Amino acid sequence: MEKSSPQNIQDAFLNTARREKQDVVFQLSDGKSISGRIKSFDKFSVLIDIDGSDVLLFKHAITTVSVEKKQVEFRVTYLGRKTDNT
Repeated sequence: MEKSSPQNIQDAFLNTARREKQDVVFQLSDGKSISGRIKSFDKFSVLIDIDGSDVLLFKHAITTVSVEKKQVEFRVTYLGRKTDNT
């Protein structure tokens, strides 16, 4: 019988972001940041899509990973009664 090891927290985070097609911000060890969608990842690298171009990041060059929060627009429509102020 083969034992399956539990998924580590890094793989769980990357897999969730990939499945949900979330924009992710990668902070790199040289101080730069890169934003894109995760296409694939393995033990040593992450393949991301940046505006239609594939970029391969090596995990040893990544310091932090965070999910971009998109601002949600709220549109309010008044559905109350119209009053006559005469």
